[in-house]
Amino acid sequence: MSSKILVVDDDVTSLDIVDLMLEGQGFSVVRATNGKSAVAGVEEADPDLILIDLMMPQMSGPEAVRQIRSKGIEVPIVAFTALDDPTVHQEAREAGCDLVVTKPCKTKDLVKGIQDLLGNS
Repeated sequence: MSSKILVVDDDVTSLDIVDLMLEGQGFSVVRATNGKSAVAGVEEADPDLILIDLMMPQMSGPEAVRQIRSKGIEVPIVAFTALDDPTVHQEAREAGCDLVVTKPCKTKDLVKGIQDLLGNS
């Protein structure tokens, strides 16, 4: 059975690219187009892992992660960001992210990080 990943990004092109990357590696992908919808739908989606963009309108990635964690959801969360800034990475980790990946990234690097978090490496 493939692992289900909730991918959260406000950019549809980024969602399409990540879908292709992950589905091509055998993962099942569920999408959310902003932090609010991710928080609202995370329990129904029941993902094995969450991949979330940090910079989104309405609700930032770190705020969405804090709210998801406050629901008692302990699945691994990977922050996905275009900002290669240690301060941004630290904020993501403090919010509850297990891994921060800077985009663009290679499929193999993203998949390796996900598999490590899921214990499938």
